[in-house]
Amino acid sequence: MPEPTAAQLKDEGNELFKKQDYIGAIIKYTEAIALDDKNAVLYANRAACNHALNKYLDAVDDAHMATEIDPGYAKAWSRLAASRDALADWRESARAWQKALDALPKTNLSPVERQQKNQYSANLKAANARLNGPPIVPLSMNEKLGKFPWQIATDMLPELRRAGPAKVSSSAWVIALAYEEFSKGVEVMKGMKIIPQSEKPGTFVHRGNLEGLTDLSNGFMRDDRVFHINQPNWIEMYNQQIYFEVTARKAWDSEGLETVKELAQKRLKENGWDDVRPALAVTVRAWIMRAAFGLRDEPQAGVQYYRRALDLVEWGRTIWKDVPKSSRGAIFEHSFLIGIRSMYLKMFMNAYTDDPGLDSKFPLEQLKEEAEDLLKETEIAVQTRSDEPVDPGFISSFIVYPTGLAHAMLGFYHVQMARYATNLVEKMFSYVKGAGEYTHASSKYPEDDELRAWYLNCTMDCMRNAGVPIENFLMVATGLRDTVPKMKKIWGVSELAMGGRDQKIQANLDRADELMRRVADKTLTLEDPVPL
Repeated sequence: MPEPTAAQLKDEGNELFKKQDYIGAIIKYTEAIALDDKNAVLYANRAACNHALNKYLDAVDDAHMATEIDPGYAKAWSRLAASRDALADWRESARAWQKALDALPKTNLSPVERQQKNQYSANLKAANARLNGPPIVPLSMNEKLGKFPWQIATDMLPELRRAGPAKVSSSAWVIALAYEEFSKGVEVMKGMKIIPQSEKPGTFVHRGNLEGLTDLSNGFMRDDRVFHINQPNWIEMYNQQIYFEVTARKAWDSEGLETVKELAQKRLKENGWDDVRPALAVTVRAWIMRAAFGLRDEPQAGVQYYRRALDLVEWGRTIWKDVPKSSRGAIFEHSFLIGIRSMYLKMFMNAYTDDPGLDSKFPLEQLKEEAEDLLKETEIAVQTRSDEPVDPGFISSFIVYPTGLAHAMLGFYHVQMARYATNLVEKMFSYVKGAGEYTHASSKYPEDDELRAWYLNCTMDCMRNAGVPIENFLMVATGLRDTVPKMKKIWGVSELAMGGRDQKIQANLDRADELMRRVADKTLTLEDPVPL
């Protein structure tokens, strides 16, 4: 029996696409591309499948390849533009929509082409509106509110160092050392020099330090709450730093994941680790910061960049597992992998929150699996940790806090499942499981970390909804009441606080006070369930 041709495989892929079997269609288009890798339609069709599966970066890769093969293929440009839209990359989206319009005939348009023109024009207008709209400024907090956590924690460090980390458990270690690295990155950005070239009018030379992205991303991965903007031109400085490092290191800023893998191995053979190590580091760290900073308010797009960084790091850890850190670099260390997993998990939860429900593009079951994977990674990290000396905040940042985060995400999962439960018993047990996970989460943070208090508060919410005995509810309330003043010493001003943290905590403490009064006057007993 003869092997199917590329055209036959394409037709099979088209039929599967019509049935919304996008994974099956991708397999057929991929097989067709293996036979005919200069066919723009095959790449554009595979791009449509990836887009339908919410794999927008993969869709960009395929659509871009289609436009490279056939620059006059309007549908390929439209698929590139749509995927750029989904990634909130409005500049490139507008450019691609314009290219799609330019690729259409100028006269004698068919009815389909007129419809395409109207659609592309509307989408171009929308992309330009987002591009020219007010910039999204991530967490620029008002200093009039008081000292920030990293400032208070930095002031505490001398005393903590005298006592020693073994004797004093404090979130100050984590946030102060995160700030130390993050602020180094900011100073590097501020030191960038952009020098006009007199012999080439309109051109510039960048001179600066190539460690800015490393410092910024290291600080962010230690504790993402350290991220803040304290310079009016912060975004401009950051973009210049990224451009400088990507250019100097010859990093991959627009290539697809598989292309990066292929080119990295090729450069490694030709030039060695001294060339490839910094290029890969800048590539991965730029993806991380793109998600962390540029897509803070677009979590559905941010997930894509974290996932790509995670995939590349996991791939590198596998194929270069026997290569020492001094050669392959820090991004392939286990702690770095845990850091990315943690950020990806938080962004995934935010994406689900933007698109909630059992039919979400970001399924709850996947959130649960990702949280369980993070727990496995932290367990491995505990078992395999080397004797290499680290600062007092390192273990918390890359083992203990991620463990707490994973339990908190499992708590979130159970709460969501309770909301969609169809019977009361199932709902109650889901809330009970959520309370257990949030209790585990809170125990992983020092008493003066706001997340300890916050997760205890989440525990109380779950217990109230589950109708647990009042005695159990009051026990958690006692722990929360003890934690709050310690938390406020450092975390009086924070993003969580600005989101109503203290009011929500106080509401649960007030409920506990009311229950104690009712137990005292014997209208309730400690064995009674907490009333809603």
